[in-house]
Amino acid sequence: MLQPRSAYLHIPFCHRRCFYCDFAVVPLGDHADGASSGSIAAYLELIETEIERSPGGPPLSTVYLGGGTPSLLTPAQVGRLLTALAMRFRIAPGAEISLELDPASFDQGRLAGYLAAGINRVSLGGQSFDDAVLARLGRRHRRQDLLEAAGWLRQAQAMGELGSWSLDLIQGLPEQGLEHWRAQLEQALAEAPPHLSIYDLIVEPGTVFERLQARGQLPLPDPDQSADLMELSAERLRAAGYGHYEISNYALPGHASRHNRVYWSGAGWWGFGLGATSAPYGRRLARPRTRAAYAAWLGSSRRRRSPRSS
Repeated sequence: MLQPRSAYLHIPFCHRRCFYCDFAVVPLGDHADGASSGSIAAYLELIETEIERSPGGPPLSTVYLGGGTPSLLTPAQVGRLLTALAMRFRIAPGAEISLELDPASFDQGRLAGYLAAGINRVSLGGQSFDDAVLARLGRRHRRQDLLEAAGWLRQAQAMGELGSWSLDLIQGLPEQGLEHWRAQLEQALAEAPPHLSIYDLIVEPGTVFERLQARGQLPLPDPDQSADLMELSAERLRAAGYGHYEISNYALPGHASRHNRVYWSGAGWWGFGLGATSAPYGRRLARPRTRAAYAAWLGSSRRRRSPRSS
């Protein structure tokens, strides 16, 4: 198999855990920031160690920093991670370098810092433009935060500072009907993102939503309603010029995520960080999902590779 040319870095920290989320995340509180968090600083040392110990390979053509909320990191910390990758693998000219942003975790100055550090694509986790829905999801941001963040991204793209950006929305939410979802789609199109990711809500084990559902307090659309929502999304976005290139992803011409396509193409990728999955040669390896277990895994990996223990 060809050697992988893509890398995913998992940044697990969040201000809070959303009610639908079962990802490997570490909530740090609403005022957490990479500039002052010892937990974030210690974690970055671990993930840099994992990158340094990796076997390396050809230059990377896509890099994706996901989470969690990677925008809790400062631009300098994001730059450190990209430098670590560049030193181990090199980053190819014209590589797509994506960063997930939460609307309540950055401002225009911080965005400029990320772009200066090498980020050229952003995935904005909006989920909804409805304040009541956002509260019900356990999200920290509100509609105005999302509109402001989208405006900054549009401006950066118009000025040639940002190559592309995506907006994430969730459909199939509690008590969501066709007209409510239609209004969400129209608002999304008004923000003119080059890429949209439309995720269908799944109630995962261990989440707040699972507990609410068990108590009969989560009135979700039935399967027929959910299918209607998905059909509405596909029809409206196609009419607006977006190509439906993956199950959850729509893009204007030239703006499909190159990194997303790696996962669906069968090509391998490197994964780094707590909970991350890698598949460099078609064989998947998942890292532990807690900080202590991840640190211990890195330590045992080092011992296995040391000459003294071989």
